[in-house]
Amino acid sequence: MRIIISHDIDHLSVREHIFKDLIVPKYIIWSLLELVKTKISFKTFLLKIIGLFKKNAWNNLEELLEFDKLNGVRPTFFVAVNNGKGLSYPLQRARGAIELIKKYNFDVGVHGICFNDYGGIKKEYEDFKSISSLNDFGIRMHYLRLKPDTLGNLARAGYLFDTTILSNDLDQEYKINEMTEFPFHLMEGRLLGPRGNLSLEQVRDTTIKLFEEAERGNKKYLAILFHQNYFGDQFPYHKNWYIWLINYCKEKGYQFVDYKGLLKGPSN
Repeated sequence: MRIIISHDIDHLSVREHIFKDLIVPKYIIWSLLELVKTKISFKTFLLKIIGLFKKNAWNNLEELLEFDKLNGVRPTFFVAVNNGKGLSYPLQRARGAIELIKKYNFDVGVHGICFNDYGGIKKEYEDFKSISSLNDFGIRMHYLRLKPDTLGNLARAGYLFDTTILSNDLDQEYKINEMTEFPFHLMEGRLLGPRGNLSLEQVRDTTIKLFEEAERGNKKYLAILFHQNYFGDQFPYHKNWYIWLINYCKEKGYQFVDYKGLLKGPSN
């Protein structure tokens, strides 16, 4: 079985959200909830709050790039070239992130904001193409938002693939005109979010059961989303799970592949 790891870039700093949205207040409230539920220690809670004032808080991009490279992961990153609904980093920061990802020879595509307007969808496609100098790339919509005509409009805009649909049934890829739709199967927020009450051990058990289900169903691939900002010491619950996940995949002998690699077939 082949494993697709992807990373959405929702945040590159705390400062980009100041006076723009409610992301920081919500973060503080969720951190308090984690503390009350004993999912984090008081020391970690303080680390999370103090971390808000550090220059590179919520970035962690280079650390994650290094970790993935050292462990043979072939991730696909999704970077936004537009703002909206809690996504606020400027275009120049997006350009810098794309250039850094490309230096590691990793795949990178669009983290889309426009989902209900073809003109906006096409503009995001052209903006990303311009600043990345790439011709073939995919997309995942921010917050997984879709309208009935979104996928058709993404295909019409020229995207190579989309991976916005989170499938609990381990659905596999299919075609929408010339674009390939890749459902994905696991997002760290659904397991590790502050609303949940699972311990890290229970989260690991749940993850293993998903892998076992995929193997029983002879699935070609299992696709997992991990947001890059969680790969920091202020998010030990998330970071420890991701490190465990990658080591588990290596121990099982699974092959890491990015979305483009899967499109090329098993021999690549």
